[in-house]
Amino acid sequence: MRKVGILSQAWRRDKINELKEVAEKAGKIGYKEIWSGINANYIEGIKEISSIAMKYDMYFFVDINPDILKSFNASPSDLRIFKELNVGGLRADYGFSEDELIKMANNDLGLKIDLNASIFPVDRLDHLIKQVKDIENLKASHDFYPIKYTALSLESTISKSKEFKSRGIEVAAFVPTPRGEGRTTTETIRGKPPGKGASILFNTNYIDRIILGDPFPTDEELIEVYEAKDKTKLHVIVYPGITDEEKKIFSTFNDVRVKEYALALNILKENKITKRNIVRRFKGCVSVMNGRSDVVEVWIFKKDVEADDRFNVIGEVDPEDMDMLDYIGERISVQLIPKYME
Repeated sequence: MRKVGILSQAWRRDKINELKEVAEKAGKIGYKEIWSGINANYIEGIKEISSIAMKYDMYFFVDINPDILKSFNASPSDLRIFKELNVGGLRADYGFSEDELIKMANNDLGLKIDLNASIFPVDRLDHLIKQVKDIENLKASHDFYPIKYTALSLESTISKSKEFKSRGIEVAAFVPTPRGEGRTTTETIRGKPPGKGASILFNTNYIDRIILGDPFPTDEELIEVYEAKDKTKLHVIVYPGITDEEKKIFSTFNDVRVKEYALALNILKENKITKRNIVRRFKGCVSVMNGRSDVVEVWIFKKDVEADDRFNVIGEVDPEDMDMLDYIGERISVQLIPKYME
């Protein structure tokens, strides 16, 4: 099941009210996770955020390394302080040996352990899993990279995530807001709207959890990312003359097939579309097949091809969404949204 979460900074005494406000909004929308950095000198901040997480049944996990454990008078074999603070999981950032990770994962407190998916040596993953009593205690989450040009490539994000996902371990990645350089796992999505970035990562089918990687997203951005877990949105610039029957394409398609020349979107629905506007097709061209009585079959082309009297051209993908044609895969739900020309 795909889930979305937010980044918090519970160590920031000066921003705790804003952080609580965002956490409350996210919980009401339906977000299921909160990730946070923590500081032993500001326990109250952890309590404030964890109480909101409990209120909305959100998985609250915090970033740790050996120095942070020491500051909390904790150790890999003694994690009670985090349970007392109502933390749900610990993200092992860096600095832990394999034996220490195994000790933490075998805790009897119900705490989950999030492995660092960006740097964990995957050739040791099977050995670690064999030593953990219950694989359900393991999750994985990538790093985020706030400095431009330092994040992972999309290909690297996929290959690293695949190692965990194929073993039944859920993987999380960060998407940034477009302001500033942004906290992102993947360089490909830096600067993009967060809903689009979330769609790109979810569409790989190797990312299960998205964390909105800036502490103060707008209300619209919170909603964008939440909706991305269920569908990818494509805006279509509609050409004049579209018929009521052709407008049936503006729906959500769960049957999406990737072809060499196009994306094929299908939905079972009565279709009385007749031949109209038979012209050449091009990258981003949105067409619908005529003469198909029981199915609305939309073809969005990725390459230029000649006209075919079986295809009515009704519009084109909005230039701002054109890049998404490269990231939509099989088994992805796609919603087509009209933009009418003035």
